[in-house]
Order: sequence, then structure tokens, then C-alpha cells
Amino acid sequence: MITMDLKIIFMLIACVVYASAQEPAATVTLKTFGSYCFPKCIRYEVYCQQDEDDRPYQQKASAVCRSRFIRRGYAGRLAVLNNGYVDGEIRDLIKSNKLHKKKCIKNHGFFIGLSDSRSEGRYDWKNGDRMGQNDYENWARGQPDNDTKLDRRNGQDCVQLWYRNGTRGKWDDEYCDERPKGFVCEVPDPYCHTLAK
Repeated sequence: MITMDLKIIFMLIACVVYASAQEPAATVTLKTFGSYCFPKCIRYEVYCQQDEDDRPYQQKASAVCRSRFIRRGYAGRLAVLNNGYVDGEIRDLIKSNKLHKKKCIKNHGFFIGLSDSRSEGRYDWKNGDRMGQNDYENWARGQPDNDTKLDRRNGQDCVQLWYRNGTRGKWDDEYCDERPKGFVCEVPDPYCHTLAK
């Protein structure tokens, strides 16, 4: 009886350690200049596909991002790729590290911080900005399409960088909780610590 209890406790501890030890597969820090010409850095972290039991998938990905921070900085979030420079750099990072291959993602994509879960067809970024008609976008051909085959009630409310049939990381609306995905976090680095040598 005692050995069985110890085995269960050990399995629980092992699961907790595994869940909290998920590390990014690749990172890049991008430096821009904010107000008053002070440098502003953001570290982007790309994670491989979640486990099948990490449901709800997009919410769990978002929670991992919120748990990330740099030296008492602000919490992270799913990545806001609202300009061509950042979107291109993240797609280049994924390609150069071969993270778009099945070894990293079997379900063809990485969640980013864009969704239309509040209002169908009106996309909001995780930073609170609404994507406007003249804003940067990088949708794959025929997307967004809000397919409802697997979730008739909600349809496809989350957005992924899609790696299927030559889409090369263009955006695709995807189900939030039907398939485990990789995901991309952004972690503010207000003093550019990650660029220091």
C-alpha cells in the first residue's frame, strides 16, 4: 500500500516538473526604439507542439506565455505579430531552426496572439489592439474561413502561423481546442537584458 502511494506521488511530482520545465525550441530578441528614443526589446519564444492532454490548447499556451518574464519584467503573452518585420523574423526563426517540420509540430501550426473569439470576423490582438481594415495582415489564401466542421458552436476563433501545403507560416484561423499546436510567446525585455553580452 505504501509503495503504491509513493509511486503515485512520484508520478505527480514528475508530471509537475515536466509541465513547468517546458522550454522554448528557439528564441530571438528584437530591438526597436520606443518613446524618447529609448530602446525597447522583446524576446520571442517558439514552442513545439503541446501534448494531447494540454487542453484547452490555446488557453494553456497563453498561460505558459503569461508565466514567462525577464528579470522582474512584465509577463509575456502570445505573440503580437502586427507588422511585417516581426512576422517575417518569427517565420524566419521557425524556418531556420526547422521547427515547421513534423518533429516539432504534427498539426501544422503555431498559435499567435490574435483571435476573433469576442466577435466573429473582428480580430483582436492579445495587447488589446483591434486589427483594422488598413493594418498589416498575412492571411493564407482563402483565410480566414471560420470552418465549423469540428466545432459547430464556436468555429475557428484562434489564429495560427500555418505550415501546410506551401503556406509557409501565413495566418490561418484555427480551432482553439481541437488540436494541440506549437505557439509563439513574446516576453517584454524593457532594458534589453537578453542582448547584453
